[in-house]
Amino acid sequence: MDANRIIILGIITLVVGLIVSLFKLWINHSSQKLKKDHPSLVNRLQTTNTKILFLRSVIFLLAVLFAIESLYKVKSVDAESTKDFESADILFVVDVSLSMNAVDVKPNRLKRFQDVILRLLPDLKGNRVGMIVFAGQSFAYCPLTSDITAVSDYIKSLGVEMVGAKGTNLGKALEKVESVRKKSKHLQSMLTVIVTDGEDHEKQSLPNLEGDVVVWGIGTEEGGPIEFRDPSTGKGGFVTYDSNLVDSPYSENVINSKLNLDILTSLADRYEGEYHNISFYEDGALNLVDKIQSMKKTKTERLERFKNEDGAHPYLLISFFLLLVERVISIHLQKNIFFKLSIFLVLLLTFQNQIYAWELDPGGNAIERGKQAYENQNYNESQKEFTKAKEYIEDDPRLIYNESTTAYQMGKFMESKELLDKTLQHPKSDSDLKSKAHFAKGNIYSKLGQKKEALKSYLQSLKENPDNIAAKKNIEHLTKKQNTSPKNNQGQGQTQNPNPSKTPKENQKSENESQNPSDVDRIMEPFSNDSILKNKRGGSFDNEKFW
Repeated sequence: MDANRIIILGIITLVVGLIVSLFKLWINHSSQKLKKDHPSLVNRLQTTNTKILFLRSVIFLLAVLFAIESLYKVKSVDAESTKDFESADILFVVDVSLSMNAVDVKPNRLKRFQDVILRLLPDLKGNRVGMIVFAGQSFAYCPLTSDITAVSDYIKSLGVEMVGAKGTNLGKALEKVESVRKKSKHLQSMLTVIVTDGEDHEKQSLPNLEGDVVVWGIGTEEGGPIEFRDPSTGKGGFVTYDSNLVDSPYSENVINSKLNLDILTSLADRYEGEYHNISFYEDGALNLVDKIQSMKKTKTERLERFKNEDGAHPYLLISFFLLLVERVISIHLQKNIFFKLSIFLVLLLTFQNQIYAWELDPGGNAIERGKQAYENQNYNESQKEFTKAKEYIEDDPRLIYNESTTAYQMGKFMESKELLDKTLQHPKSDSDLKSKAHFAKGNIYSKLGQKKEALKSYLQSLKENPDNIAAKKNIEHLTKKQNTSPKNNQGQGQTQNPNPSKTPKENQKSENESQNPSDVDRIMEPFSNDSILKNKRGGSFDNEKFW
């Protein structure tokens, strides 16, 4: 709204207010004259002191005037501020050759990587992420950026048809990594993640890389056929050695693409890095998050632009004060004592609530600053703010829990565990908070490799809150490897005592106990693989596993 329109509307408002005030004064004066001329109307007509009524009208009009003036005085100024933050730079080098469409990993190798990295992105918030794609050629696909939303859009658009040159030339892609580093000389914490199945990497000249390197392998050594479909028509089939497509994956001429484990492990050894196969388990992704948190971060500044609107506050305060004075005068003129008393009580309670909020405001502000620092990955500052809030809010287990989360993010697992124990022992902790605390302890035990203790903590979390789906998924993840262990000596027809150190009765008792469902089995019974591990496009791979 421009200034001229504000002036016009302000003048109209003041004129209307002046007319209403003059009309009220005329009505009051006429009523007083009637009461003098007709004494019988004294108790029937209610009037007030003309001078006080005039004063109220003047005060009200001044309040309106200052309120309109505040709109005219608003100044919007473009302001800038810089914030210091620490981040690592993670560059993914992704193989998009045709072999990444092999279906030995469901739905295929490339989509499996997309699934893993999309779920990993929230844990990478606060760091810069970039991507280089390669097949026969390579190019910088996603520039290094801290905008996680933009990175996710790039990841969703990955496809094997995006690089025209066929084949796999990892050496060229790694040269791109070095060119990115040279262009950004200030990079101190560069992490390169090479994502490939290892096919066609033999006899390639690989450059030297600075910084940490992690190799993610996708695929199986048994291999699988390569499926290719035209994204525009949806038609396609399985690729054959003579570059044709057939409908059946079992045709004689179909290519069987295999993971080259030797190449991948030698690649990790060359750069003194780590190798993980992420085809079916997310351990490699978890290790990557831990590695990033322990890395020395690059200190950078981020420029933030915003609009700062100021200039109206003094006029609004004056307007509010004048309106308050006008209301106090109006209440004072009321003759009904019950009305005055009710108004007084309302004002008193309102005043007390404001005082109470004012006393808690330092603690509340500290909590908000702590939450904001946590979201910005500034965990040291977050922990300081939560500790400061305890000076004003001493007996709240939620603050202890918040401190434990920041300690966890900083890698102080034992300190975090001690704080979680305090949260669980606090008399004011409710079931929901206890469930979260047990769940967090389970994550700590899982990080430390104590799988049994982690399982117990997740079970305790479910006892406090049976609807904790994340705990159920983590239990399933921990027990998955145990459930897939091969059965020993089946079908051998052996009749000897299965445990010579025990009597037959003791062995019978052990067998009965093994047949009884455990706590884990009972909890996981309604959560079969088909119901909880579903891909949005169909299938049964672990698209929604929580980790």
